[in-house]
Amino acid sequence: MVNRQAIKRPASALSATSEREEDRAKRLRLVYLPYQDTPENVPQSFTGKATINKEGLIAIDRSNRPDLRKDWEKRRKAPAPPPGGWPTPPAHWPEGVRVDLGTVVPWLPKGWGQGIKLSCVTKLQAFVSPQGKVYYHKHVVQQVLGKKLTGDGVQAWQKKFDDFRAKWEENLVSENLAEVTAWVAKQIGAGKTFTGKPGSFGAMDKRLFQELTKSERRYLPKAADLHVAVISARRASDAKSIKTLCNLQAQLTAGGASPVWYVDKPSLAAYKRIGLNARVGGKLVPARNLALEDAKRLKKACVQVSDDIQGWTYLGGKLNSKAYLDSSANALQAGNEAARHADELAISPVAAASFLLAKLRAAGTPKLAGVHPVSNPGMALMREAVSSDTFILGDFFVAEPSNCRFDPRMSLKEDYDFTCSHLDRHGSVLRCNRMLVRAVHETNAGGAVSERDSAGHKERENIKILQEKWPGVFHLNGKRGDTQVVMSWRRRRT
Repeated sequence: MVNRQAIKRPASALSATSEREEDRAKRLRLVYLPYQDTPENVPQSFTGKATINKEGLIAIDRSNRPDLRKDWEKRRKAPAPPPGGWPTPPAHWPEGVRVDLGTVVPWLPKGWGQGIKLSCVTKLQAFVSPQGKVYYHKHVVQQVLGKKLTGDGVQAWQKKFDDFRAKWEENLVSENLAEVTAWVAKQIGAGKTFTGKPGSFGAMDKRLFQELTKSERRYLPKAADLHVAVISARRASDAKSIKTLCNLQAQLTAGGASPVWYVDKPSLAAYKRIGLNARVGGKLVPARNLALEDAKRLKKACVQVSDDIQGWTYLGGKLNSKAYLDSSANALQAGNEAARHADELAISPVAAASFLLAKLRAAGTPKLAGVHPVSNPGMALMREAVSSDTFILGDFFVAEPSNCRFDPRMSLKEDYDFTCSHLDRHGSVLRCNRMLVRAVHETNAGGAVSERDSAGHKERENIKILQEKWPGVFHLNGKRGDTQVVMSWRRRRT
């Protein structure tokens, strides 16, 4: 008898064309809706064991197990066919088995096919031999063949139905987007996150404001005094991105803000469809400048937020890396140790903006405030709590009315230039190195990601503008190639 224990597959079995269902969902950017059923009361007599139903069949009653219900329903959900219907099975296949367009198992033998048994209420995979015999388990197929399974039939089976699979996946994406769009519109209308829960930051926000001095607290604004502008583009037609937009909107409204979304013209209808207050802003730099103009007209401070921020954190207390720096630790190790002992506060974006604005107004001179540009707490604690001549990240900043604007020549790294403009005109900025943001960059669909090119040509073009406009301030980052820069205002040559 063949040993049923897991058999280690050779490298050839791990074909590049095979992928897990989770990986396919990730590649197609599919999003599963949260399970929202009201929890049911489980009777004391319920054991979860098998019982005999009235038809004399063995069954497990899962109706009183809400923790199992989601998976139970998922297994029974009939998949949508591709446009034109399911492909015709090979002629030698028996009735009652259709072609499976899902992930091909990595061990499929040569000449075999992969299907789905139609007479089963759940998804039961079936493996059909060249003789038309149907089997349901790997170890049985291996026993029939009398040899280890190496996956030598994966590529042929994958290629056979590639066209159908492409149409099916396109249909999956379309249906998923429609489902997620409807769900997100409902949550945004109710002021809730994607999981259907309201944002709640009250206790953490209160502790954040305690970090301000008495004189700084006098400058705390009301939420209505902030013009909150979310800079976005091409994100409302992608299920994963819509999920992020929903969560960001909920965090903003939880703090009392009424955000305005500045988006590209072709995407305007998609943003409005999910219930966002959107207006045409154009490309990245024009949208940023329009938000600044609107805030100035409204006589409010401008809070600009990138559309892919997931959360805000403040590192409370008086600790920094110096408290842990000794002969055996370098600065980053000391910073990491300080981070382990820091009081991390998960705060709302409105509280974060109010905190920065209070510090900004108390300082008097600067008109631009921001957060630490890297989300690593250890690196943040290597620096002083506040710096006055360092880079202000464009993902989240607060700007008082000023004549400084973003340079329309720039498509990337525009926040570096904006920082320098403020330093040049006002003499300083305010960066809170204890405040961090978590964002999805570089891989998220739409936004500034679509402005980049794999060869880095656009990055270099924008770096050239920076170096010509601000001599001596920008140098290439030797550790990260020629598409990243280090900014040092003190090295400016006039």
